[in-house]
Amino acid sequence: MNLLRNLKDGSSAREQDDISEANPLFVYIMVPVDLDPEERHERFGDPLHEALEKENLGAVTGGGTQFSEPDENGEDHVEFSGIDVDLYQVERGLALLRGELIRLKIPRGTVLCYNLKGQEHQEPVYPALS
Repeated sequence: MNLLRNLKDGSSAREQDDISEANPLFVYIMVPVDLDPEERHERFGDPLHEALEKENLGAVTGGGTQFSEPDENGEDHVEFSGIDVDLYQVERGLALLRGELIRLKIPRGTVLCYNLKGQEHQEPVYPALS
């Protein structure tokens, strides 16, 4: 499954210099656990939004839950939860997201997904353990 196929940013060939408040970079924070919508907003969305706004680097614009296809019994399960973010500056915005998500103790395995310069990026929030 291509996790980025549903990103709302249809202009994947954009350059980093083109990103601004009027033309933000959409970043999908893919969290590999089932988070209740209220918990997702209180624990992660609201604090991220405040930090982004304080630095004028972006805004949290929403979130959701990705369910699996129904199995042979017609039951589905949560594959991951997500937080939608618009960034106004790429490098500083991504750095702030990573730092805040680690500070907020987002679950390991969380990935930042975005399209930039015609490339799909899926970057882990936590550094690789060596």
